[in-house]
Amino acid sequence: MTSTKTVSEDRPLRIATIGGGGGHAQVLKGLKALPGLAITAVCPGTDSGGSTGVLAREYGAVGWLGDLTKCIAALTPDETLADALIARFEGGPFHGHSLKNILMLGLARANGVPLQKAIWMMERMCGVDPLHHAVPASAEPAELCATLTSGGEIAGETNIDTLARNPLWSPDIHGIERIFLRPAVRAWGPATEAIVSADRIVVCPGDLYSSILPVFLPQGMARAFRRTKARIVVVLNIMTKRGETDGYRAEDFVREIENKIGRRCNAILYNGTPVPEAALARYRMERKVRLSMNGFGRDPRLVKVPLLGITPEGWLYHDPRLLARALAKALK
Repeated sequence: MTSTKTVSEDRPLRIATIGGGGGHAQVLKGLKALPGLAITAVCPGTDSGGSTGVLAREYGAVGWLGDLTKCIAALTPDETLADALIARFEGGPFHGHSLKNILMLGLARANGVPLQKAIWMMERMCGVDPLHHAVPASAEPAELCATLTSGGEIAGETNIDTLARNPLWSPDIHGIERIFLRPAVRAWGPATEAIVSADRIVVCPGDLYSSILPVFLPQGMARAFRRTKARIVVVLNIMTKRGETDGYRAEDFVREIENKIGRRCNAILYNGTPVPEAALARYRMERKVRLSMNGFGRDPRLVKVPLLGITPEGWLYHDPRLLARALAKALK
């Protein structure tokens, strides 16, 4: 694999990745295959559903639990162990939970163990390269809230994520105007340090309002992005998401991200592989369409690269091997 080291031959290239969910994990799987990198994955701390939501209600877990451990699993070199970490139990008292969540919860609840040490302990247990780390944007509990075009408000990451499941939902009335945290919380020091000291920042694909933008919301994150001298690379989604980005074009995604970071990004990677019609038809049934590149014109920051992967069931994803190849060039 081609080396990405260009800043200095005596230290690795410092990479900060931004995002949550599966898109962030795919980027990390690709990046960990590249030599000469020190990766810090910065994830949101606002998840309120699934296993994280249950563990928050029962044991006081914070909303970063699921996304952070997904990042650690993605950075784990042993693929068999990585798969075991993310697999969910079926039936019994652990139903719906993953080993990664239970393990991290136990480490974080151990008496006298600070959060950063708990994270490092899990990273070491999983054999993660000592140069690679995962951190939450904030260590404090907060609820993700959204203001809608109707003037209404919705609270909770899960409710935002599943907004379109309401039979009365309409994109014209219930579109998302802005998101915010309640209460306002401070960014975690290791997260802002990773951004300020980064040589490159990768904004990963994912749900715009419930996975990507929440990373920028804690107090101190905006200042960190103003201070960093890093080259910023955005990896665009392949499809839109009903309830969050209906009618959005690529330029809308980039504009929302740039509004949060307070500067223009340096490169925009987007998938150039044709999507099979059968897959598009399946997504249209869920009112999701391929992200349109119309509106960008001849923007020199655009980089068209093959990124598409398709599961045996017909779902689309960003292929880590293709991401590695594209990012190896974009990060130079």
